[in-house]
Amino acid sequence: MPNKTISVPDDVVPIIESLGMPFSTWVADALRRHAALQAGSSMGRQLLADAALAGSHAPSEAESRAAVERMERSAPR
Repeated sequence: MPNKTISVPDDVVPIIESLGMPFSTWVADALRRHAALQAGSSMGRQLLADAALAGSHAPSEAESRAAVERMERSAPR
């Protein structure tokens, strides 16, 4: 993967140095978590839409999130 250069404010440098891992690794992990949360959020919305179409009680946002987390845990890896 090609290297990318970013500029950060001087007050952020000590935070980056305290991460205990390369900044690029931290950024990549954070972006992957963000993408997973976005996917989970859309799955939750899909659960709500499916429940509405089925005419059943629509789950709350928390119930949808819990269902998505259960599905992710049980999914084969």
